[in-house]
Order: sequence, then structure tokens, then C-alpha cells
Amino acid sequence: MSIPKYIPHPNREKRINSAIVAIKALLPLDMYLAHKKELLSTCIWKITEADGKLKVRYWSEGALSASSKDLRHEHVFERRELISRLLSGENIDSVVNDAVGCLVTKDEHTVLTLSVASGWNRYKDCGIMVFDSEKQEWLKIN
Repeated sequence: MSIPKYIPHPNREKRINSAIVAIKALLPLDMYLAHKKELLSTCIWKITEADGKLKVRYWSEGALSASSKDLRHEHVFERRELISRLLSGENIDSVVNDAVGCLVTKDEHTVLTLSVASGWNRYKDCGIMVFDSEKQEWLKIN
């Protein structure tokens, strides 16, 4: 099993801040709700992919030994949940902190989409262990 080492993209903060600027601009606009949600979804993608689509900090146990064609960039807190929180007026920084990507296998992604839990609890409920490639240790999900 090859254990990756997390290396932040040199423009990580600029990329995230750019998406936050866009979120702040979009939220007060009087626009068709479906379009607003789609644009906010794109902003969330930009945040979770700030280091690159496959260069994320968190990896499932299965992803550590999978081929790149079997990997999926998964949103730990689902985008629709994050969008709903933004639209409800929740603090943007709080929502952005939960915009986290994790690499999983295609099969794990399918299982995760069936979970009714939220965030890391989806992984716990599905029995998916997660490796933190920055700290080089398994994530403890309480």
C-alpha cells in the first residue's frame, strides 16, 4: 500500500479565498434559485479541489491501494448540505471549513451516497477508514 504525503498546492489559500469571494457575491443576489445553487456548488468544488482533484489530504483505506481510474473525489459533507447551510445564512467560514474532499473508491462512493448520516459520520457508519496524509495517521472519527 503506497501512503501518499499531503503537499498543499502553492496557491491553495488564493484558490480558496477566490471561491469564498464568489460565494459572498452570490449569496445576496436576487437570482433564479437553481442557478444560484449550481454556482455555489461550483464554488464548493473549487474549495475541495484547491490542491488538485486527486491531491487531497484525506484518503480512504481502499483508495490507498486503488488505481487512479477507480478513485473518486468525494465531498465529506455533501454539496447539497453545504449549499443549504449557505442559503440558510450560516456563517460562511463555518461552511467552508466543512468543504473537505476525500479520495475514495468508486464502490465506497456508492456506499457513502446511501448513508443518511452527515460528514465524517457517513464514513464511520459505512465502516470506511480514512487516512490523514498530512499527519500520516488514521483519522479517529468519534
